[in-house]
Amino acid sequence: MDRFFRGFVAGIIGGVIMNIWDYFVHYILQFTKLLYLDWPGMILFGHLPQTLWEAAYAQILQLLLVGMLGVGFAFFIPHVTSRWYLIKGVLFAMIAGFAIYTVPSLLRIPRLSEVPFGTVISNHIGGVIWGLVTAQMLRWLDRKQIFRLKINE
Repeated sequence: MDRFFRGFVAGIIGGVIMNIWDYFVHYILQFTKLLYLDWPGMILFGHLPQTLWEAAYAQILQLLLVGMLGVGFAFFIPHVTSRWYLIKGVLFAMIAGFAIYTVPSLLRIPRLSEVPFGTVISNHIGGVIWGLVTAQMLRWLDRKQIFRLKINE
């Protein structure tokens, strides 16, 4: 598995854990107004996902997005060293989250250009979770890859 796919897998695993947080905070604690899947749903459909198929498709695209963010992190980390990789994962996630928040504002996408405080806080906590899990998974996958290379040599 090359660096691209290790980052992609790490990003998706981080995304799954982040989405568990999101569903918990939305459905159990009722602290948020929007789910992560609502973002691609609004961009794609022009409205919040209304059917199971729309929600499933939006969720898949959201996971592909965080997978690609994992790829970005995987290629970023060798350039700055893997020292303090968890902090770098959190910082990368926070900057990516901020950048993602600017798109709906710039494009004036209804329901996404003005997000309630609880949703913003929950999303940033989810971003921290994604950053920690993705960084840890990438480190684990990188070490597993190095171990394989040594065995095969």
